[in-house]
Amino acid sequence: MPFNTENMIAIRNLFLIGMLLGAFSLYAQEEEEVPFFRIEKHPYYVQTDTLTGETEEIPFKYFLDQWVIENYRYPQEALEKKIEGRVIVTLRIDKEGHLSIKEVKGRNPLLEEEACRIFDGFPQLSPGLVRGKPVNVVYNYPIIFRIIP
Repeated sequence: MPFNTENMIAIRNLFLIGMLLGAFSLYAQEEEEVPFFRIEKHPYYVQTDTLTGETEEIPFKYFLDQWVIENYRYPQEALEKKIEGRVIVTLRIDKEGHLSIKEVKGRNPLLEEEACRIFDGFPQLSPGLVRGKPVNVVYNYPIIFRIIP
């Protein structure tokens, strides 16, 4: 194909269309939820020492594990009925660092309800970042309910 004015205009127009489509897909990505493994800087909790005022970044996964351990209670009715199981809680950390429950999957409503209750009062985090910008992050967290004799 010879390079004449018409071909150059067509190539330039195709290039511009490609740039516009690329920009729209980047905008759409920023509004979507990003899986935890694709985050460049994961969410974290900022802990401030009340005596010194020094701050420490606590990684999300570690903070989340500690939170669940401290707030976990086996539902009394589930204990009495010897109900055990696993509940997968899909968490969402928004661009401001607020945690919410997006979805709960389990086989028993008592266990699902307790899994949700565990996250009541969860503090604000520093949000996850992609390309230096805050993004909505989704994270699946399993909670095992097992009766230990």
